[in-house]
Amino acid sequence: MPDVRLVDLEVIKRYSLAVRRDSVPADELLAALDASRDVVLAAMRPARRTARTKAAEAAARAEKLA
Repeated sequence: MPDVRLVDLEVIKRYSLAVRRDSVPADELLAALDASRDVVLAAMRPARRTARTKAAEAAARAEKLA
């Protein structure tokens, strides 16, 4: 598997405070990028509403109507 120079990646240029290695196998880098992407996507999703949250919202709506 070919190596990829980490310092050439835009995400490293923008957000990294330090690079631990100069290059890394491409498959290892893709796995790390996929994991990071999953974290970012999860942060972008709206928070899941729990039963408690739904009950509180229903009570607030009922209060407004009363």
